[in-house]
Amino acid sequence: MTVYVIGQARVDDPEGFKNYSAKVAGLAEKFGGKLIAAGGPGEKTIIEGDQFEDGKVVIFKYPSLEAYQDYVNSQEYQEGKSLRINSGTLDVCVVPSIE
Repeated sequence: MTVYVIGQARVDDPEGFKNYSAKVAGLAEKFGGKLIAAGGPGEKTIIEGDQFEDGKVVIFKYPSLEAYQDYVNSQEYQEGKSLRINSGTLDVCVVPSIE
């Protein structure tokens, strides 16, 4: 079943987060993921609440939860994640498609 991965990144160390981003760039595609939306400050419109005021929001589409878990558990992603840990926070939610 197709899933959508919604992530929100809040960056404290832009250089460290840039290293993380460079390390994992294009990796999602290797696991069937596709970036379908992204927006940071000035690129997104907040309609209600304040949850999404800070940072950048991204949405990926994966063919299954297992495919996304394979991505997250991959050695390549784990190496990238180690570069991100002290450079900011990343909140992630996975929701199933209803189509």
